[in-house]
Amino acid sequence: MMYAIVAGCSHTSGTGVEPKDVYVNLLANHYGFPVINYGVPGGNCHTVLKTVVDIVKQDNRPAFIIAQWPNFFRKTAWIGGKLTLQNINSSDESFKLLLSNGEENFYETWVDAVIVANLLCKLTNIPLINILFESIDQRYLDRLAVENIVLHHDEKLPNRTWFFDNGASDKQHHSPWCHSEWTKRLIGIIDENTTR
Repeated sequence: MMYAIVAGCSHTSGTGVEPKDVYVNLLANHYGFPVINYGVPGGNCHTVLKTVVDIVKQDNRPAFIIAQWPNFFRKTAWIGGKLTLQNINSSDESFKLLLSNGEENFYETWVDAVIVANLLCKLTNIPLINILFESIDQRYLDRLAVENIVLHHDEKLPNRTWFFDNGASDKQHHSPWCHSEWTKRLIGIIDENTTR
């Protein structure tokens, strides 16, 4: 059975919107096969990479994977034996120390996760679509380009941007309209990069 996977953070899980309006479900409606949502609220590059690792080990491989790479300034920490997902607003002293020592502590880990995920998908012949719902410094795009990785980030240009508002029920995440616009852009990217 044909299916696809989307890994990401709360944007992908659909925090604050009805399931029927989440871009993952809109893609499933468009393509007519299951698109399974592996979005993790508060997720980071490691949660996305872990999903990719788990999927490529399966015998029944997806038609494609979309990796919605979360914000760079997030990490997984183990505190007292408990896994915690941290970001700038909810972090411990180790997070703050890493940040004070240089943003590279986050960007480099993020870039490494993107490279590893893409290598795994290339080795298993699974198309991987890399999206980032924000902009990124050109030097990191150049690093990815050396590895032949295309990152569909926010370029603030017609047909090359991701739309945002605070229209979700929690007033922090994005409205059904944003999810619909993301879906339109993604359909073009998927159709250009897969044969399904």
